[in-house]
Amino acid sequence: MSKTREKLIDAAITYLNSEGKEKISVKKLIKIADVGYGTFYNHFDSVEAIQYEALNKTVKNTLIDFKLGVKNEKDYVYIIYLALLRGINLLVNSPSINWLLEDVQMVIQVFKETSQPNMENNFLNAVKAKQIQNTDIEDLLEFRTARHYMQWAAMGAVQQVVDGELSEREAFEKLSKNVNVLIFQMSKEMLS
Repeated sequence: MSKTREKLIDAAITYLNSEGKEKISVKKLIKIADVGYGTFYNHFDSVEAIQYEALNKTVKNTLIDFKLGVKNEKDYVYIIYLALLRGINLLVNSPSINWLLEDVQMVIQVFKETSQPNMENNFLNAVKAKQIQNTDIEDLLEFRTARHYMQWAAMGAVQQVVDGELSEREAFEKLSKNVNVLIFQMSKEMLS
């Protein structure tokens, strides 16, 4: 990625974190990045495109922080649980949370591109390590469907924490019950 493109994305993150996305404009972004107007359009087609890239970078950085935190963990089912807890903690405490929650569909799309392959890898590692037994490709497909549901549920839980309806712990406990049901259901089906 070019330094100028990176500067523009960082400017978008800075602006979005402080002002939100309501009044974002090319003019404001080029001022923060200290680049020319035409330079913006050399790298992005629209403000929406740079918002997507800012979100993508924010989520990827969150994922990198998470992966570094669990690099020595060998219980892959635990990593799946921990991903939910850390995801809630990192998102709720992120200066980005307000503008992230404004477009949950975009957040889910970025998660699909960044964290889904990671979660599938953890699921497959759990199968290889016999932490989830008697599984086949159908179980992976079910996990993919369930994981998508969990991403939406996780964003809903984050919204409840941000709105003061739940504490981070309550939100995680609620989500982990869903994961317990999911893991139990997968285990039950695998044993049948």
